[in-house]
Amino acid sequence: MIDVGVPATGMVLLVLLGFTIATIVNTFAMEAAVLFTPAFLFVFPLVVPGFPDLAINAAIGLALFVELFGYSSSVAAYWYRHQIDFNVAGKILIITIPTAMLARTASYSVSSDALMVGFGVLLVVLAVVLYEAHEHGPSLVDTVAEKPELSLLAVLSEEYEPRTRVLSDTHDAEETPPSAAMGGPAESVAERATGPALMGDGDDATAFHLERPDVAISVLGGTLAGLVGIAIGELTQTMLALRRRVPLQLSTGTSALVLHATIVAALVANVLLLRYAPSITGPGFTVPFDVGIFVAMGCLFGGQAGAYLNNRLSETTVMAMLIGLYFVVGVFVVGRTLLLGGVAH
Repeated sequence: MIDVGVPATGMVLLVLLGFTIATIVNTFAMEAAVLFTPAFLFVFPLVVPGFPDLAINAAIGLALFVELFGYSSSVAAYWYRHQIDFNVAGKILIITIPTAMLARTASYSVSSDALMVGFGVLLVVLAVVLYEAHEHGPSLVDTVAEKPELSLLAVLSEEYEPRTRVLSDTHDAEETPPSAAMGGPAESVAERATGPALMGDGDDATAFHLERPDVAISVLGGTLAGLVGIAIGELTQTMLALRRRVPLQLSTGTSALVLHATIVAALVANVLLLRYAPSITGPGFTVPFDVGIFVAMGCLFGGQAGAYLNNRLSETTVMAMLIGLYFVVGVFVVGRTLLLGGVAH
């Protein structure tokens, strides 16, 4: 038995819990840390023998580690399908990577309760946004069922027929013009909506440039990724697909790369702090990456199970459970933190 301080029965539970949570987050196209962070804090210490009580920053660090495995797989799939614009992603990552690393460092100066409340409030806000979009807009979840790799906010930009349309196609080829190497500007609305054109290259007149709102969104996304490990994917997808009208196939893959690289940067910052700056993280502070390996093993299978279920659940069920999960987890985290404090008991 590998000596990680957890008995064999606990290791089996780690794999099963990783599988269960990964299945849920992939079924509803959620960012993994939404469930993994509170689970590491409140569930694992209660049900897994030998699992340590974690501080909030340790739980976030472990969630970042587990996410690394799932996001590596998804980014590879997008790369294989030529759905990533590395030029656009690079311009965003220049902002999000250092921001996430600084925020991960700064998070150790923020009280645990403040981090927990911020985490919970962010989930509640996201639940409200999704509820409003669903109540006042057309059907969204059919698109998720067809493309389980997309996040819900990505679906808000999908250019389908009226039943699944939320925003009409107002993309202007001059706003984000495709490169000549990919066939030149789109000739039709349908081509603009689905074409895998590159938009980060070209001369100064045609290249994709970050505008001030884009920079602000990127800074916010990197900060949230470093502080609480969530929201960078949703913010980047929304910025590219909704604000800049980047074709959905391209914006989804590019956002996945931005999310992955930003999360990796935050994780690297966490590891460097543990190794070289223990005075910042605090005496005796550690992140149990060894037990995280067993959770990640379950995630490898949970991702496939979630994609399978996503295609078989009804729209009403998926939307209601997604909004409910965000809201319930958010309220639970905020309520428990304010009433009992942010550590497991």
